[in-house]
Amino acid sequence: MRENKQALLFANTLWFLINFKSSLIEELHSKNYKIKILYLRKGGVIDQKILQRIVSKKIKILPFYKYFFSSILPYKSSFSNLKSEKLLFSFTIGPLFLGLLPVFFKYKKFATLEGLGRLFTSRSLHHRVLKRFVEIFYRYYLFKRYEKVFVLNYVDYAYILEHKLVSISKIFIIPGTGIDADKFNPKILKKERKKLNLYDSSNNLKTNKLYITFIGRISPEKGFYRFIAAVFFLISTEESKKFKFRIVSPKSDISNLPTSFKDHLNSLDIELKNYSANPLEYYAYSKIIVIPTTYAEGLSRVALEASFLGIPIAAISNRGVTALFFDGILGELTMDQEPYGISLLIKKINENYSDYIVLPEKVFESLRRKYDNNASITSLLRVIEKN
Repeated sequence: MRENKQALLFANTLWFLINFKSSLIEELHSKNYKIKILYLRKGGVIDQKILQRIVSKKIKILPFYKYFFSSILPYKSSFSNLKSEKLLFSFTIGPLFLGLLPVFFKYKKFATLEGLGRLFTSRSLHHRVLKRFVEIFYRYYLFKRYEKVFVLNYVDYAYILEHKLVSISKIFIIPGTGIDADKFNPKILKKERKKLNLYDSSNNLKTNKLYITFIGRISPEKGFYRFIAAVFFLISTEESKKFKFRIVSPKSDISNLPTSFKDHLNSLDIELKNYSANPLEYYAYSKIIVIPTTYAEGLSRVALEASFLGIPIAAISNRGVTALFFDGILGELTMDQEPYGISLLIKKINENYSDYIVLPEKVFESLRRKYDNNASITSLLRVIEKN
């Protein structure tokens, strides 16, 4: 009896799956899995080259509601003589819960927690109460239905074990979130900067043309307003007035900012820029990447990309980001969540920038071995194939 291997990859957004999980999708395709990509909404700017490459492989891409309704309609199976191996990979909380629906009963389910999220780090009373109910649901129902659970950092791993949400035999750490070291590395960054004329005739980087950059959603949990407060504090001092600041966020987030807010930022020469399919350009123009996130992210994509490129990071200590600093990335970390803490890091890096401008080769190679696509996919498939 011939085996029919199927894999569904299900996430909140198509943007996430195409931009960050394409290597996993293509690896599964190379192993002769029949693949479908399911999503709840399209999300941000999608890399069209990657999308077309996936489409060319005859991989089906469809919104969840279409898959759901087509699955519950009566039909005659044309594969009744095939032994089926069906895998469901659920990313983020919505697809984790929807993965319990009857249409997925015949699938072996694998959950990836891209982070524990806002709920698990909020200090508000109603969130703390709600968190207890969620933990109970995780422990007694959700994770019992999943074969394996993957997390992205050791803090999340410890939290899940401490609260007995998953047995130790079912939980694994996978490194990275789809970083391609051939596209994100110091040589690529230098090439991009040269293309943008950011080196002088002596091959010195024109740091006066670079920005201190925030990249992320415009939300309190991402630390956006703490970044703004830190910027205002810095530009109020004479020695910091020369700093240039930039905010890179989804177009919808920027559009939703009040006009008066945007006008005020513009009056202070704080640039607002939409996400693009090619992030290298805004990384090339970045002197420092600021990551003031305060909620339970799994492993910041921005932090990984900046780390691989060798751009210094000023970050508030946050789970996976903290782990990267143990790996020797460029930049500074603070436990102080207030804007002053961020401001001090920015000043320190600026004043000693020559100490942060070269990523040691051994650090890059260590990052590659630990977080590159190959390491991430190998770790995941090793677990899947043993199952």
